[in-house]
Amino acid sequence: MHLLVLERDPERRDAWLGMLRAVGHHAVAAPDAASAAAAIGLPGFDALLLDLGQPDLDVARLREALVPAEPAAPESLETAERRHIALVLRHTGGNKRRAALLLGISRSTLLHKVRKYGLAGALFLVLGLAPSAVRGQSPPVPSGRVKSGTLSFDGRGTPGPFVGTTSTVVGEMTGGDSLGAVRGWVEAPVKTLVTGNGRRDRDLNKSMESDKYPTLRFDLRGVTTASGAPDSVPVALQGAMSIHGVTREVSLAGYVRQEPASVRVRTDFPIDLKDYEIGGLSKMLGMLKMDEHIVVHVDLTFAPGP
Repeated sequence: MHLLVLERDPERRDAWLGMLRAVGHHAVAAPDAASAAAAIGLPGFDALLLDLGQPDLDVARLREALVPAEPAAPESLETAERRHIALVLRHTGGNKRRAALLLGISRSTLLHKVRKYGLAGALFLVLGLAPSAVRGQSPPVPSGRVKSGTLSFDGRGTPGPFVGTTSTVVGEMTGGDSLGAVRGWVEAPVKTLVTGNGRRDRDLNKSMESDKYPTLRFDLRGVTTASGAPDSVPVALQGAMSIHGVTREVSLAGYVRQEPASVRVRTDFPIDLKDYEIGGLSKMLGMLKMDEHIVVHVDLTFAPGP
């Protein structure tokens, strides 16, 4: 979202800007009500964040500006869909399964629309994200290695949907005083992904060029936590995703559950195969055509080890 922040206090203004930008929003500041009023007239802003107690703020005129006498032009269908999905996610507290049910669409379709409309950052605000407020409140996290887990993806082709999965996942994480201090990496060999169809698996390896680019890898460079249930903490996992020789900076929404002797990490995120230069989609996986949008699911358990 493109946000305008009206806050006179420099420290509070910088804190708000830092928090909003940390979750992917484009936020700019207005030092006073006059400059905010001028900025409101410019196109491109989605929302205004302000303190109604500003001494030079004319609340009555602000209300008139927000609710004009003449009706505004109708919004586009995409704008209406984006706003409605955001409202449903707020209603469900960020629960994507419930949101998909209310919207009457599949969970994978919802994840694709969240990515399409740039709602991932907004979702973390719904979950109550406040990095400066919650960082360091989680218990210490031990170092460990992947003990068990799976990596899978949901795909769709002309014959219908299918699933590819592997349980051959390795990785390590360095612990710290809190989740925010954790760093690490995970890898999975491309050739271990199976879809239940031999020809499709061969086509998958050909399209992924698994001999040349044998692994899928994620390097964790930062963790932002949000308030959540005592046994499951919402997180944003920032880092580098490497697929098919292409590395991209990503932020993955997920959950972390800490047990006495292990840490479980779960994340679901959409991927556009074109972003990773995976071609041959019209013939990929033994199908006439495959949708380039897939949804990846990762469920890993880390435990202390040598």
